[in-house]
Amino acid sequence: MANEDIEEIENTIKNPMKEEKKIYYAGTGCELLDLVVGGGVGKGYPFGKIINFVGDKSSGKTFLAIEVIASAYHKFGEKNLKWIYDDCESGFSFNTEHLYGFPIIPSLLEERRRSSTVEDAYVNIREFAEGLRKNQLGIYVIDSLDGLKSRESNARADERYVRAINERKGKILKSKMPGSMNVEKPKYLSQEFFPKLSEIIGNTNCLLIIISQVRQNIDPMSFEKYVRNGGKAMDFYCHTVLWLANISKIKNKGRATGIVVKARTTKSKTPRPYREGYFELKFDYGLDNTATCVDFLFDFRTGKGELIKDAKAPWKENKEMNIANLKEFLATNGIEQQYRENIHPKLKKSEVVTWIEEEADEEIRNKFKDEFSDSLSRETLIEYIEDNNLVEELNKRVEEKWEAIESAIATKRKPKYSTP
Repeated sequence: MANEDIEEIENTIKNPMKEEKKIYYAGTGCELLDLVVGGGVGKGYPFGKIINFVGDKSSGKTFLAIEVIASAYHKFGEKNLKWIYDDCESGFSFNTEHLYGFPIIPSLLEERRRSSTVEDAYVNIREFAEGLRKNQLGIYVIDSLDGLKSRESNARADERYVRAINERKGKILKSKMPGSMNVEKPKYLSQEFFPKLSEIIGNTNCLLIIISQVRQNIDPMSFEKYVRNGGKAMDFYCHTVLWLANISKIKNKGRATGIVVKARTTKSKTPRPYREGYFELKFDYGLDNTATCVDFLFDFRTGKGELIKDAKAPWKENKEMNIANLKEFLATNGIEQQYRENIHPKLKKSEVVTWIEEEADEEIRNKFKDEFSDSLSRETLIEYIEDNNLVEELNKRVEEKWEAIESAIATKRKPKYSTP
């Protein structure tokens, strides 16, 4: 038996009434993404962990980070949640008050948190995590790790500047800094930043989200095409690593209004790692849960994430198109007498249907399709679900389909060490 196991047993014996820490989850803002990253354990990201979003430019990294804060804000309430969006690159430009009803970053520049070095970030994150009250939840976002330098590299840059200015004046200054291969930051991250913060965050209800940019891997001995800052330390200490890719633009009247993103977990400390899915992000709306879930539920997207043409699907039990139901429809909408006077005194199914589809106004035609059509178009279905407050029902059906898929691929064998 390992020493760690013996120590855990001894601690349990000494503290038999030790209270187990309750795990809370921060939702992603989308039911399908909750399932992708939850791994069958919870929905969303667990507090007390480090999460990493990785992607190229315009792949939705910042959007997904602020969606986590917005979701937690509306789920737990402002009094129970504390957050900081550390805008290291000073590139945050989202109007979150318009999108989510509250500002995620203070409007005054002097009130914003902005780390400039990895050492600054460590102090800021630790101060935030240790400052949380006992039952308070916290979310700290670093955007991005690539925007942080080390103090040594900053000092070296300052020295080079001073030497260059003096050289212009004919003065040659000897460098006081030791030679460097730009190893200060990776060394600090692996030896101090992640080991200590992982321990501190694990003992609190703080969720640390680190955003990373992808870059080409120039290591000829590696099989990975892309890498990001943080290296092996990031992989080791993160609970979830979510890679994002911009698949296509969503356009309306020739103008881009959003993007379709493919998200995939390459690291997940859950029973179900390596899950993926396609998601819609709209610039003026955010992560579109309804559209994303409709696409998954009815298989509206191909394996490459493209929408199938003329996507239609049933949602509810539609009325049978018989004379009794057609008469009820005409009477309910106040057009029965109009039909009898202008078309025929007696109701005939074929004539009623033709008259509505060809001569009735748009509102009547839409009502007719909604009541009698076997299927609804993608856009009509999305509107119908939201107009009739059926989002929770949609989420339920998405989870049921997801779990059915998981059940179908599960290993159905007798456990190796089951008792006879």
